Amino acid sequence: MVMQAPVGRHQVREEIQRRILSGETQPGERLTQQSLAKELGVAQGTVRESLLELQWLGLVESIDRLGVFVQQLDAKRLCEAYLVREFLEGLAARLACEHASRADVASLRKVADHIWELAQKNREDEMGATDRAFHLQIMNLSRNKVLLRLAEGYRVLGMAVRASRDPRIVHDEHLKIVDAIGNNLPDEAERLARLHVAEARRMIEQQAARNEFTPKWVEDEKESAPVR
Repeated sequence: MVMQAPVGRHQVREEIQRRILSGETQPGERLTQQSLAKELGVAQGTVRESLLELQWLGLVESIDRLGVFVQQLDAKRLCEAYLVREFLEGLAARLACEHASRADVASLRKVADHIWELAQKNREDEMGATDRAFHLQIMNLSRNKVLLRLAEGYRVLGMAVRASRDPRIVHDEHLKIVDAIGNNLPDEAERLARLHVAEARRMIEQQAARNEFTPKWVEDEKESAPVR
């Protein structure tokens, strides 16, 4: 893939990230600035900056005198990300109570219902993307830029996981979180949001214990079908 100029660090990072999470670039594979720059049609400095961001996100690691390598996305690492996510999304739901308007709450409820509709139609890819959009919408309602920045790392790792929980239970949990935000109940909103994420983490742990866990990439929320 050769990118068209002008190309920024963000686009380059997104492309390398896509390759890693989709499995196109395998764990342990060495990433070289020179070859990536030539392939993507950008300067080596742009690739270097992108790889530094991916290292911060935990997708690659730099080994002295050897280079940059793709990290293994295993259950342990993903559960670590979900543990952090539990606290940050709980805080986001709490803060959202202060800022969410009636229109915001109605929009959240519409997205939650859309996720359920997609589940009933077995449209798993769209369901996963829309689920991510739902959680990102709550994060944005926190109006806390530092929180959003901290959440970026675990959100990227979360792209490697497709929900395998009962969609009916997930829908019920989503609606309870929305109701708590809409009724301005910060303690309840935080508790429900944390419980929701904790249940997803436990699902991964249980699957890993049975050797049944296989990370599968979920498209980012920007790829999800629009909710009408």
